Amino acid sequence: MSFFEWNDKYSVGDAAIDADHKGLFDLIRELENANLTDGYLAEIIGRLEDYAAEHFAREEMLMKSMNYPDFDEHVKKHRAFVEWLETVKTTYRRAAESPFQIGDMVNHFLESWLTNHIMKDDMKYRDFMSEH
Repeated sequence: MSFFEWNDKYSVGDAAIDADHKGLFDLIRELENANLTDGYLAEIIGRLEDYAAEHFAREEMLMKSMNYPDFDEHVKKHRAFVEWLETVKTTYRRAAESPFQIGDMVNHFLESWLTNHIMKDDMKYRDFMSEH
């Protein structure tokens, strides 16, 4: 069983954003147990690109609508995630024969993203939302 199981303490109080985050929890568990052959990692990278585009747009729109004071700093972290993902994609294209190492690195990064970004940075705007 994965350490990364969703529960309500991870909720930011917005159903759509919580659903996005639940999807990321699911993706981490899926990647932990995946057989990374036959282009599966390329599929995961594509799903992460979709996640980043859709989720970050949704989250940034929410933060903007409530005039969240740390908006610019939060957006910088989203952009760093997108840059990291682009690097992963480029690395995978150049070294597709090593999906296990790249997959392991992706999973470790996503686990860190959950604990450092979602559990810390996103909880700050949750608290701001609940106060306003």
